Amino acid sequence: MTYAELEPKKVFEYFRKISNIPRGSGNEAAAAEYVRSTAVSLGHEASIDGAGNVLVRAKATPGYENHAPLMLQGHLDMVCEANRGVKHDFLTDPIEFVLNGDLLTANGTTLGADDGTAVAIMLAILDSDLPHPELECLFTTEEETGLSGMRGFDASVLKSSRLVNLDSEGEYEATVSCAGGVRSHIFFDSDKEDLPEGYSSVMIEVGGLFGGHSGADVNLGRKGAVAVIARLLYAAAKDSDIRVSEIVGGNRDNAIPRECHAAVAVKDNEAFMNALTSEAEKIRGELVSDDNGFKVTAVPVKCESFMSNRRSLELIALLKTLPTGVRTMSRSVPGLVETSSNLAVIRKAENGFEIVVSSRSSVESRLDDMQNIIECAALLTNSEVKHTDRYPGWDYTEGSEMQKLYLDSVKNLFGIDAKIIGIHAGLECGLLKAKKDDMDMISIGPDVKNLHSPDEVLSVSSLARLWDIVVEILKNA
Repeated sequence: MTYAELEPKKVFEYFRKISNIPRGSGNEAAAAEYVRSTAVSLGHEASIDGAGNVLVRAKATPGYENHAPLMLQGHLDMVCEANRGVKHDFLTDPIEFVLNGDLLTANGTTLGADDGTAVAIMLAILDSDLPHPELECLFTTEEETGLSGMRGFDASVLKSSRLVNLDSEGEYEATVSCAGGVRSHIFFDSDKEDLPEGYSSVMIEVGGLFGGHSGADVNLGRKGAVAVIARLLYAAAKDSDIRVSEIVGGNRDNAIPRECHAAVAVKDNEAFMNALTSEAEKIRGELVSDDNGFKVTAVPVKCESFMSNRRSLELIALLKTLPTGVRTMSRSVPGLVETSSNLAVIRKAENGFEIVVSSRSSVESRLDDMQNIIECAALLTNSEVKHTDRYPGWDYTEGSEMQKLYLDSVKNLFGIDAKIIGIHAGLECGLLKAKKDDMDMISIGPDVKNLHSPDEVLSVSSLARLWDIVVEILKNA
């Protein structure tokens, strides 16, 4: 099968076109203009707001003029991740598709099916004569880095009180609730000391971890590289004085970090390396199969400056103490994570290091407590904390009109009893619901695995079936 032979052709053609346009978070202007100009060329009303969102209005088709308006929504941006050694400039290069039977991936990078498939479906609907009520198609920006587009969207302009969000993953499931979240930035000030005689410098690198989505995949037991390197360094520092030069790992708060490195000077290199190797083997014995590529390397390195032993240990202890992984499970929905956090990023900052932790919970008081836990950990090292980009969850409402419409559509098309679920991840639906409380919403999507990692994979047949479901919903809306 070639890409051109995939059905429905318009959906895959638009997915190819949008994937040719670089659209990492914060770099969606070209993609937004493409959507706007395409919609206008098809005879629709389209505009771009101050947050870069595109709102397209399509008139009802004949016979649907008296039906209530309906909204379709997805986000323009994608997570930009590439495997080490892959040369790809996300500011200029198109995504290179690799089709293997039913599975579509990218060549060493994230695919961008999250949420390019939503963009493609909406454009294909707008470029059709399929029956539908009046439509409002909203293409938002910077969803992946803080839901900024939806935050800045003026919902008062909407006519619709019914929404199909197209940013979920998993066939025959409609999401009807989601977690809220917050990003915490910890600023750790470093000191500097001259390195005493007799120390050797080494670069420790952790790699080969699978990573994944920090919400949807948090219950799968995958290790995060930043937490792993903190564990390694703390264990090895018991056998040798240690001075940290740098620790850098992770680059996105909503992705489980796959790689991290640390440049350190140690007094007893042999004891340090023996302890490091021993701890690495302990970690290896705990890994889930996804993380079987885990590796730890150590090579000599030259560095210009180091922190004191005391401040180095405080940084390592802070990383070791910050919460990461599942905290509590839902008390009402079996198998659903209620509260979690992700020790996502550590990077150099002006006076030392910036550490980013993303927390999620479907219970607002739990989210408050996660912020307090992070503040307490930072307080012990005299570090400053700033909480940003907090967004609300989306509470479950049983048996709504849109839920019934979805369930009936799947049953009519495929004879399958679809599911109504909640997820432990953030969706723009939560913010929109806070802006427009009367919005009846569902969130659906194709079968996409390994989001936010270069192993992201889309089932093309599931996208074709999703198209059929959306068409059926519009026909009966």
